[in-house]
Amino acid sequence: MINDDLIERLKNEGLLKSAFYSAKIERNKMSFKALKKLLNQELLSLLPLRRREILNVLKDHPYASFDLIQRRFLSVNPKTLHYDLKKLQEQKLVIKIGSTRGAVYQVKPQSANQR
Repeated sequence: MINDDLIERLKNEGLLKSAFYSAKIERNKMSFKALKKLLNQELLSLLPLRRREILNVLKDHPYASFDLIQRRFLSVNPKTLHYDLKKLQEQKLVIKIGSTRGAVYQVKPQSANQR
């Protein structure tokens, strides 16, 4: 869920380095993988509630169509849901498989080195 662009941006701003070194100074044996996992959780908590709910639906239903997602959010305008899905794709949290009406959405799998 955390992409390399975000890690690079945090490095440039000095946030990643300071968090990692402060963990070392406190004799906390936090590894880089644990730090990435912690940052990933922080980023997910910053998502708007509806987008977090969309991610939860996609975790429960790995290949979910837009119709399935829309049934979960009956009071939300479909254009708003399309916008949320587009933003989740831009953040590289969701993958869209297909381009027609039969397209499905999936939570982007993490690579082995990000776990």
